[in-house]
Amino acid sequence: MAILGLMGAMNVGKTTVLQMFVDYVEKAKIGKIKGGVECRIEKQDFKGESAIEVEDGEGFTKTITPNKVVFVEEKTGTSHTLFAPGGDRDRAVIRMGIITISRIARQIVGLFALDQPLKEQFKLYDLIRYMPKTIYICLNKYDLMEGSEDEKEAKIAEIKEKITEYFKKRRITVKEFFQTCAIEKEGFKEYNDNVARMILDLVLNRIK
Repeated sequence: MAILGLMGAMNVGKTTVLQMFVDYVEKAKIGKIKGGVECRIEKQDFKGESAIEVEDGEGFTKTITPNKVVFVEEKTGTSHTLFAPGGDRDRAVIRMGIITISRIARQIVGLFALDQPLKEQFKLYDLIRYMPKTIYICLNKYDLMEGSEDEKEAKIAEIKEKITEYFKKRRITVKEFFQTCAIEKEGFKEYNDNVARMILDLVLNRIK
């Protein structure tokens, strides 16, 4: 059994990554992708989502208590648990969730949004004292990057270097990078599939 924690600042897409994985399992898409394994969802808990009102009338949701998904491999009957705490480091209850998951998760995936400044996103990790010696990084929201393909690749290479250096200073090794898009959009199916592949690769220990 694997316990996987998805960490990241606010609005990097932790909840949508979990929801996309659930969608792949429930719609029987997960067994059809490359590296896919037939699974079933045993439990999903997204009650930690709270709607927030803003002045212009539009709203968004904020994760207050950690979201949780438990799924089972059909072939082996092995269950795995995925946790995604909120990213608002200024709220004590959310900080507690982040710290708790960082302690109990056997593997940590650090989510970073490709359309947001890295400096602000690093601040979430500054408060986490208990981190494993290795971490996996998910570069999410590929669909929101601007520029040509060459410009995007150059930007991603720069982002990877900065993230690797940040964790290196904390004596943490970045073991693998994943690039995802956790919202279904035309032309980004490969990046949607990467969400499911990433989770399966990690819980099944396919990353050496």
